[in-house]
Parts: sequence; structure tokens; C-alpha cells
Amino acid sequence: MVIDLGRGYMAQISAVDIVINQVRSWIVDNTYKSGDKLPSEGEICSICQVSRGPVREAMKVLSTIGIVHVRQGDGTYISEDEATASSLINPLKLKLQKSYYSSSELVELRGFIENDIAEMIISKATDADLDELKLCNLELEKAVISKRKIETLVDLDMNFHKKMGAITHNVLISIIYSNILDFIREDTLRLYGQSSDMGPLSVKMHDNICKALKSRNLDRAVKEIQIAMQNHVIDVGTALSEYEKFEESMPN
Repeated sequence: MVIDLGRGYMAQISAVDIVINQVRSWIVDNTYKSGDKLPSEGEICSICQVSRGPVREAMKVLSTIGIVHVRQGDGTYISEDEATASSLINPLKLKLQKSYYSSSELVELRGFIENDIAEMIISKATDADLDELKLCNLELEKAVISKRKIETLVDLDMNFHKKMGAITHNVLISIIYSNILDFIREDTLRLYGQSSDMGPLSVKMHDNICKALKSRNLDRAVKEIQIAMQNHVIDVGTALSEYEKFEESMPN
């Protein structure tokens, strides 16, 4: 379907996206809240002026990512988990959730973003900002030593990287990177689940990133980030061994 955007601009949008956007607008304007039942399939067809196929496909997408819950013989409901349902309001998260990507693509994305984040930190962050970043890693280290549950370790790991985004003092970068980190939380949980060495390895890598940023050494910071990202696509045992070799090769 072609949508007229005005001033001679036209945009191609699929029937499935029309339905998804309609559900999104209902959530945004509170027409339907968490736990509410959506209109019937036939009613949505009429509202969106699409056939039943796209409506069913849209609901399948929304159900897969936890936005709606289909009750056989009863109807379709907005998720009762407000945090999950509200993620539909964020088009970046929705686009990511609908995308298919490899672990290497994810690593490339994080490395690309964090390289620029490192440059901004070095040019804009204060020493107090960097002290706060170090404190984030100390919190992770304490949790690793006390053998806290994996979910806690992952959240603290994510907090370290979110703090990196925050101390660029660029609100847009902070928001976008925070959303990406929230999106990849499940992937990070699986990574931590591979081995108990993942926690100590993350603490070590974060510590070296902190030192490089504190010394305002961009080349070293970028190299540390590259090594850290590469370690996300190999098993944890190999990553730990490779990282120890890397540390030994670097000058003090």
C-alpha cells in the first residue's frame, strides 16, 4: 500500500505494518491498555482496510515479541506486562525485534557505536564521570565475587555500558544505546550462562576500558572495545585465554 505523506512524498508500507502501526497507536493514546481485549479480526480488517491475512500475520509478530496474547476461542489481548506492551511505543525496539540478525552483526553494531562513544567520552567526559563509570564496574565485581544470580550480573554489565552512553553528554546517543542494550539483554543472558568465567572476564575488560578512558588514550580504548566485542562471538573459555594473551602483549 502506498501512503501519501503530503508535499508530493509517497511511502510504501506493507499491510502488516499498517496493522502493527494501528495497534501501536491504540497503545500510545491509551485506547487499549495492558490486559484489554482488542477488536475482532474482522473489525481490524475494516478499520485498517486490509484483508485477514495481514491481520493474522501482524498478530503473529506482536504475539512473538510479547506485545499481545492470543487466547484461542476468546480473542487477542494487549500484554498484561506494561513494560513489554509499552516497548511497542518505541519504534526502534520494534524494528529491532522484527529483524533477523547474526551474533557477528550484533557485535559489529556494538563495536561501531562504542568506538564513537569512547571518542566522545575522551573529549567530553569529566574525571568525575569516569569515576562513576569505574563504580559501575566495581558493583559488577562485587556481584561476581558474591556469586549473585546471572540476571543481576547481566543488569550490572548493561549498566556499565549505559553509563558509557550517558557520560558522552549526548542525550540522543544515551537513549539510543540504552535501547539497544535493553534489546540484547536476552543474548547477554545466554552468554553469561555459558560459563561462570564470563563475569570475571567482563570485569577485567571493563577495568581496562576504564583505564584507557581515564588516560584519554583513544587508540587503547578502541582496541579494548574491539577485543571485548570479539570475545562475544567465541566461547568464554577461549575468550579468557585470548584476552590474557592480549594483556601480556600490551605495554604497561
